Amino acid sequence: MEQFKAFLNSGKLTLVLRILIGAMILYAEVPKLADVEKLSVFALYSYQFPWLMPWMEHTRILGYMAPYLGTLLGLGLITGVLTRLSAFGWGIMAIIFIILKLHVILIQGRIQPCYCFPGPLANMLVTQTLVIDIVTLPLLAQIMLAKNRKFFTLGALLPQRWQHRLRYIW
Repeated sequence: MEQFKAFLNSGKLTLVLRILIGAMILYAEVPKLADVEKLSVFALYSYQFPWLMPWMEHTRILGYMAPYLGTLLGLGLITGVLTRLSAFGWGIMAIIFIILKLHVILIQGRIQPCYCFPGPLANMLVTQTLVIDIVTLPLLAQIMLAKNRKFFTLGALLPQRWQHRLRYIW
């Protein structure tokens, strides 16, 4: 049991998870930056949430913000800058995505493309990407809770007093 705990807290595991999840996020978000209107805003509108209609302008703003925020979170995970905050931010986004996808599947009774991954994976269905979001959550929890998160990060270059001040979000 002690070996398993040591493995979960190892910096190498955290590094691998940071790079894998960060790369997945960047693979999903960076192509959307080329045409945010079509690849992000339209995707939100295609889910057809009637309860979002009164806040359509806010939906548009969310559609514009999501790829930029996702790109920053992915870069944060890969580089190790504000690692906990980046993992927490993507975890919150993943939970929101799970709720929205479950609404489409269970309440609306539709299976449609997710529009989460532009390019070669553009036709992935909401059910397929739902599995990705659910599997990602415990991996993000490992990143947030690991004792040795500073293994191979840019945060290790900060002065010790700043590392101490930022310990809860880095």
